[in-house]
Amino acid sequence: MIKNLPLLISLLILGISSSRISMNGHLPAFFEWTLPIMSIVLNATAVIGLSLHLFVYKPMKQAEDNLNEVIK
Repeated sequence: MIKNLPLLISLLILGISSSRISMNGHLPAFFEWTLPIMSIVLNATAVIGLSLHLFVYKPMKQAEDNLNEVIK
């Protein structure tokens, strides 16, 4: 999961930047609808992945390390 962390952070940055571009500019009709949809998908994917990393993977890894120390 650590290997995916830079990918998740870059997805979040792309999602935020595409939402800012879609809100601040006068764009053609095609981009007017695709950029907000793309930003919602990217942001949702990044937020779900990062929360899984923070609230599932890290505590599980710490518990595994603690268990390994107790067993030694």
